[in-house]
This record gives sequence, structure tokens and C-alpha cells, in this order.
Amino acid sequence: MGIAKKMTKEKSIVEKLVAEERVRNCKMQQMLSNLEYIKWLDSFTMKHAEFSDNDWLYFPENISSNDREQVENLDLMYDGIAMYARKNHIYPIRFDLGNYYRIQFDNVGYEVGLLEGQGSSFFCRKVEVNPEYEFIDFHDIVQGKRYANVDIIEEKLNQLSNAVISLYESGVPLESISITLNKTLDEIHLQNDLDKARVLRRK
Repeated sequence: MGIAKKMTKEKSIVEKLVAEERVRNCKMQQMLSNLEYIKWLDSFTMKHAEFSDNDWLYFPENISSNDREQVENLDLMYDGIAMYARKNHIYPIRFDLGNYYRIQFDNVGYEVGLLEGQGSSFFCRKVEVNPEYEFIDFHDIVQGKRYANVDIIEEKLNQLSNAVISLYESGVPLESISITLNKTLDEIHLQNDLDKARVLRRK
């Protein structure tokens, strides 16, 4: 294959991938701009309180074609929630096999997450809305609501960024800055773990 043909083929592949990603993003935005998908999820989880997007991989006939299509869209739901959460400095709950977000629609809670292993799959489980935990209100996602504390967080992060730049410009090695920041974060994580352990013991 000549260089020109190879370049044309590579360009075609890239253009195809870009087009597919554009379609995917458009579909995701549409899903999170109205209540159609969450209402389907509310109805579907009345019968399947916990499921993953590969549960019917080998037995697609066990659910309707519409339900199957919606189950396959669970990854878009997860990615859309993740995108909204990041903008508001909300991060997923992590566990050994992956992570998940807690969302609520009216008075019903859901954990929408990612399972990672040899392959990856997306899951959803219906849960009770517990005031001890933070849930993202799905209505806020649809409305694109910006959390009240976002401006304060971003201002403080800018202060941190400027402090790091100032340290570097004053001659502090990048490695020293990185080690100190990581050490501080490790100490915070350790303290948080100790606090959680104390709470669990009290319970």
C-alpha cells in the first residue's frame, strides 16, 4: 500500500471515529436533558432492582427489544452523570471492582456504576435514599444546575495552583513539591479512614 493510500485510509478511520463519538455525545446529552430514560429506569428496576448491561448478553430474548436497547445505553447514563459530577467537583464512590455514583429521582435512589476486570460493564441498583449519603438529584442534571460551592472550590484550587507555581519559580524542585503534596494527601486519606473506622465502631 502506498503512503498516500495509507494516509487516506488512516484519515478515514479517524473521521469515522470522530463521527461516532459525536453521535454518542449527542445521544448522551439528549438522554440527560429530559426524564425519558430515568422514567424507564424507574419502571425497569421495579422488576430488576439490580442489573448490568451484560446480564442479557447471551439471552436477549428474555427482555423486550426496547428494554434491551435501554440497558445497552446504561454506559451513556454513567458517562453523563460522571461529566455533570466532575463539573460540580463530585467524585464517584470507589470499591475494589470499580466505582459508582448515587443519584435520586424524586424519592427513589440509584447507584449507577462501572465494574472493571478483564472487561468492563455498567450496572445499576435501586437503593433507598439515605440522608447520611450524598445523592445527585437527577432533576439538577437535567437542568444543568451548578452547585453553590463550585465557585469557592475553583477559587481555592486556583490559589493552590498559584502557590505551586510560586514555589517552583522561587527554586523549589518540582519533585519536592510533588512529594510534599502527595504526603499531605496521604495523611488526609489516613485521617479520613480513621474517622470512618471510629464512626463504624460507634454504630
